[in-house]
Amino acid sequence: MGALTKAIYERLASDPELRAMLATYQGHPAIFTGDPPGDAQFPMILVHGPHSDTPDDTKTSLGREVMRDIACYTEGTGSVADVEAIAERVRQLFHRASLPVDGYRVWLVQASGPTTASDRDDKVQGRVVTLRLRMQQTG
Repeated sequence: MGALTKAIYERLASDPELRAMLATYQGHPAIFTGDPPGDAQFPMILVHGPHSDTPDDTKTSLGREVMRDIACYTEGTGSVADVEAIAERVRQLFHRASLPVDGYRVWLVQASGPTTASDRDDKVQGRVVTLRLRMQQTG
C-alpha cells in the first residue's frame, strides 16, 4: 500500500520539530520506510509495513482497517529522554489528525504508545508508536 506509506512519510518528514530531533541521511531526515542503510546514523525513525490490514467494508463501500508501527531509535546513552521525545512527537503528529491518502478517505487515525521497542541490541534505545487507521476507498 504505497499511498499510505507515502502519506505517513510525508507527515513525519514535513514536521520541522521532528526533523530537528533526527539525524540526516543524504540530505533528508533519517526516516526510513524499509531497512535503514548500514551507514545511517541515529536518531532515526523506521516506518514498518502493516502488521494488520483487514477489511472494514460497509454495505455500500469498501474499507480497510490498518495497523502500522513507527519505531523511533536513538543510541543507548543511559537516558531515554531523547527517544521518548521523538516518539511523543510522532504520536502528536498522528493521533486524531487528518491524514490525506490518495485513493482513500481516512476517517479515523489513532496513535497508541509509545511502547518499548525490543528489536534492537543494548546499544540502541527504541520506542514504538502504533497507528490504527480506518479508511474508505474513494472513486
